[in-house]
Amino acid sequence: MYDGKKIGAVIPAAGMGSRMKTSEKKQFMLLENREILEWTLIHILKSETIDMIWVVVPSEFVRLVEDKVANWIEKYAFRQPIYVIEGGKNRQESVYKAIKCIPESFEWIVVHDGVRPFVDSSWLDRNLVHMSRFDSIVSALQSTDTLKIVDESHIVKQTLNRDEIWSVQTPQVFRREVLKAVHEKAIKDDFFGTDDASLLEKYNYKVLLCEGEKSNIKITSPMDLVFGRAILDWKNRSES
Repeated sequence: MYDGKKIGAVIPAAGMGSRMKTSEKKQFMLLENREILEWTLIHILKSETIDMIWVVVPSEFVRLVEDKVANWIEKYAFRQPIYVIEGGKNRQESVYKAIKCIPESFEWIVVHDGVRPFVDSSWLDRNLVHMSRFDSIVSALQSTDTLKIVDESHIVKQTLNRDEIWSVQTPQVFRREVLKAVHEKAIKDDFFGTDDASLLEKYNYKVLLCEGEKSNIKITSPMDLVFGRAILDWKNRSES
């Protein structure tokens, strides 16, 4: 809870993981003897602002993840209730299914990727203050690369001003009624966004980008596992 407002978190973890090029689901792959989804819950639940979590997984994994979550709750003494629900055909549908499960008494919803295991829980503590003026706050990094627009032949058409370009992460925080409304409008309009914030943008709500962390990577490819192990080693050294 923050400023008297209850906060629910949605953790989409129903992805197919095709870029990982393995039959094993990426959310269940090991990093230093802990599963990626396990690390995600460990780190995001360090924030005392979150009151309840809904983990969204493929239908055939609901029972398995329920058992895993029960073990993690006991192992780490998580105080927040964690529910496991069946996902949809895509990420957007999965998030909407979770939104419909969240009681109306929850005023804010945090959406965080199940395969971003190194989220800094203090990001929420630092930035939730902005929710008094915006419909959403989103973790992001300002681009340090030069970015170009190309045509279908990869010929450069334009160089973008990198001062105006940000790479978006999660967590993303939303007013509950706004997030539910834009998802329902998107269903009606047959619109699919690349993240939940893009739905708010389409329907002219105010989204604020707040500086994220470079270590908050998304595990999508075999190389990301190498980066993940390096991040864990760096975190262990920093904390020792």
